[in-house]
Amino acid sequence: MFGIDIIFRIAGIGIIIAIVNQILKKVDREEITTLTTLAGVIIVLLMVLDMISQLFSTLRNMFGLF
Repeated sequence: MFGIDIIFRIAGIGIIIAIVNQILKKVDREEITTLTTLAGVIIVLLMVLDMISQLFSTLRNMFGLF
């Protein structure tokens, strides 16, 4: 699961958010642009937090903790 695919997912989200932001700037929706950027950051952060959670779970199982 921790392969190159996660990097492509994060890059894909970044590209989509950048395109949406450019479109919204063209139609004068600056306030929504900020919200879409924030939503993209939150989505990526949740993905990273899930990966960190899986890492700690694996470490617990490997060392026999809990």
